[in-house]
Amino acid sequence: MLQRRAEVATIKRIKHDYKTLEMSSEKTNTFTEIYIKGQTYKDVLSRRDVWEELARIYKGSLKASTTVSGDVATLTLEIQYKNHKLVLKETDTKPLKVEVFFNLTMKYEFNIYLRDWTDKISSFFGMKSTKTGEIEFDTKYGIQSKESELTVKLLNDNHITEKILGNDLYSLILNYDETIKTHKLLTVKDRNTTEIKALTELIDLEFRIIDSFINMDKLITEKII
Repeated sequence: MLQRRAEVATIKRIKHDYKTLEMSSEKTNTFTEIYIKGQTYKDVLSRRDVWEELARIYKGSLKASTTVSGDVATLTLEIQYKNHKLVLKETDTKPLKVEVFFNLTMKYEFNIYLRDWTDKISSFFGMKSTKTGEIEFDTKYGIQSKESELTVKLLNDNHITEKILGNDLYSLILNYDETIKTHKLLTVKDRNTTEIKALTELIDLEFRIIDSFINMDKLITEKII
């Protein structure tokens, strides 16, 4: 299996190198996907020992799997925290993600994302991002939410803005799923989180968010906010 994965990685690199030689638009389009995968391919099983240590620390359940062809591997770690399940997942070709499910009183959603050139276009069309009041955070991240006051309250609680900055996240998205009547929080990080310290800091952030959601939902239920 290790030999097969090494061969796959080599093939991807060769295809990537070949892409740089293609000049015609037809051939360029054909190899675009290969080129992207060649850039981002990571062997997640090579850091399985780190994930096993995480499973030990948090008494979680770790599963390693591969596609039928053996081309792509996935590490999945499930951790229980205060009646909530965190699912950390990373594959050879996709970034590290964390999913947490909540049963909140209100249908509340938000999207926290890294700012880029598209923000200028959004601003031109009158789409404004919510501000937290934390200059460093507001400069780096944009926030979209119909419940902006609740979102700011959540982010300013329990040092969450500080922890998001420290973890250098790509995005943090809370959606309400009508089919299962549940909220899902999806956190997306990068492809280079390999150290145990960085992963424990990410999990600590998720714990803080869970605590803040529990507190916020209690206040909503009691009609304090």
